[in-house]
Amino acid sequence: MTQSKSKMDSTLLARMTGQSGDRQTLEALGLALAECATPIFQTAASSATGFAITAVFDEFEDGSQSELLASLDVNAVTCKAGIGGWCDTIFLSGNTVFIIALLEGMLGGNLPAAADITPRELSAIECDVSSVIFKRFVESLKSAITDPPTGEVTTEAILTETPEPQDESGSTPSVLLKFTLTAGDLDAPFQVILPQRTLLKTKIAEPTDEQPVEKPEWMEQLSNQVTNSHVTLEANIALADSTLGEIARLQCGDILPFADEGTVRALLKASGKELFWCEFGKAGNRYTVRILEAHAPEQEMMRDLVSG
Repeated sequence: MTQSKSKMDSTLLARMTGQSGDRQTLEALGLALAECATPIFQTAASSATGFAITAVFDEFEDGSQSELLASLDVNAVTCKAGIGGWCDTIFLSGNTVFIIALLEGMLGGNLPAAADITPRELSAIECDVSSVIFKRFVESLKSAITDPPTGEVTTEAILTETPEPQDESGSTPSVLLKFTLTAGDLDAPFQVILPQRTLLKTKIAEPTDEQPVEKPEWMEQLSNQVTNSHVTLEANIALADSTLGEIARLQCGDILPFADEGTVRALLKASGKELFWCEFGKAGNRYTVRILEAHAPEQEMMRDLVSG
């Protein structure tokens, strides 16, 4: 009885001090924010990635910050973000399969089906892509706010595990806005957590068809990361056919002939991926290979190297 009364008192106190509100009001504000922000986000995210990305508002939930954080998608990365003058405790959660597929498509291929991808921890480059998506979404939230005046958008490092609330922030009354992001045949959850107090004090713009298109400034940075990644090269040269018995009798000092009788060709590999056919030779005291022709199309090579 005492515990029930204590919980009732804390809920009443939060309502009286403006920390929380009734579900109907909060849900209406959440829907209005989503309706205004999603068209802006769709345009910005599509421009940044080169693929048509749509966002649909699905569901609203309310509760404490810790409860809502615990309910986030398990196969996801999380980002804490802020908008100056409005809120510095925005949590965003994006599905890893969606990010993995998106990067594969951005490197020159088609978007794979979700069923073809196994959820896993994101690579550094994939985390960069998720940062782009998160930042574009926070920027779209900022564009939807007419009051209070907003400042700079900030996003923190990507977290691969659900963050733990600090101090007493876990009891902060919050809301969870659930979206579905779609690109090609991919559908994935995208979730945003905001304090109720922030939402209650927000004036939201009317939805508009005028959607700002931003140049993907991050694309050069991503390209540099891909091209500057270190890989180990190895050249394989085919030897003459042998039987298992002949191989079993090999001893130190035995000589094995190359399979090619004329120009000796080597297959150059990086990270286990076949890249080029090369000519085997010698320059001074060092054995060398000269690039002759690609073993696979360039875009396919780049995708294989990154995924490998």
